[in-house]
Amino acid sequence: MEAIDPDDNLVPMDREREATRPMRRDAVTSRARLVEAARGVFAERGCEVPLADVAAAAGVGVATLSRHFDRTQLVEAVIEQRLVEHVSVIEESLAAPRENVVLSYVHGLGERGLVDRSLTRTMTLDLPDSEAIARLRAKLRQRQVELIAAGQRAGTLRDGVVPEDLVLILMTVQGMIERSNASSPGERVLAILVAGLNPAASDVPLPTPPEAEDLLEILSPPSRGRRPSPIASNSRTTAR
Repeated sequence: MEAIDPDDNLVPMDREREATRPMRRDAVTSRARLVEAARGVFAERGCEVPLADVAAAAGVGVATLSRHFDRTQLVEAVIEQRLVEHVSVIEESLAAPRENVVLSYVHGLGERGLVDRSLTRTMTLDLPDSEAIARLRAKLRQRQVELIAAGQRAGTLRDGVVPEDLVLILMTVQGMIERSNASSPGERVLAILVAGLNPAASDVPLPTPPEAEDLLEILSPPSRGRRPSPIASNSRTTAR
């Protein structure tokens, strides 16, 4: 019997036994609807909203949601789906003219609705038990390295750019979009930031880039006045 976050009012159940049963077509449909609802709610409000809000968005009760997912499983399902799309976007960008690869990448994420409030969690949330997410993140980083190399070969990216710089750019654009509720300021900030990556700006040295672990700490602090994420807390405990 697994522990359930009391704030979510979930009904405990034996998921291991459920996992051995073949899933009916209506159950597959219900799970897909729940993941889609969670994706929308997480994008708007982050991954730590009450699960009752996700259930309401899907048009079901919390007990129905709990028969399919606990919080960690639901977040993992959404993150995995979004990472698959993220990798697809960057692979499409790699097929673009080399001088346009970075802009193509960021614009592609925006067109797919992937630059939103849950982007930070998608890229940084510590989920050590999910091999699928670990593989997707590793593939995403590899493709980001290839994207940077393509831009450098085309002469549009300065030396010293690392994948963490792309993450910082995405976070900045995301913040502008959230605060202005419009894409125009985000587009301007994106143009300014990308211009700073151009070799023409290389007479101004870049500071030392953050390590991936440091970036995770910077991007994933608990919000003021809120308790730390139960997902992140449980993951860090498991990882020790």
